[in-house]
Amino acid sequence: MTRGNFKFKINNKNWEIKEISQNEMREQLKQHNDRVEEFGKYYGLTYADTQTIYLDKDLCLDRKRTTLLHELGHCYITTYITHLDQNYSEEDVVDIVANSHDIIREIVDKYFN
Repeated sequence: MTRGNFKFKINNKNWEIKEISQNEMREQLKQHNDRVEEFGKYYGLTYADTQTIYLDKDLCLDRKRTTLLHELGHCYITTYITHLDQNYSEEDVVDIVANSHDIIREIVDKYFN
């Protein structure tokens, strides 16, 4: 089931979730100058510059939910962590998970309801 565009706020920033086809995923990757694998399958993409999360519209519900959880992890990190050092210790990762869990779960629950 494909859902319409869904808007949400995280850290007072407006974000949007869009479900798109694999061809559209590849186009987004090209627009962002990311590496595109011709035969690769992309479940989701997150772009902080446009504050948009893209999900493969043809994923089964369980995979779509897991993918959204994953992409919201990227969203959380780019929204709340402002330093450029991306070498996270185990303690950093545990803090990120603990602090983001309720925020991410609430967005996912609203998206799928």
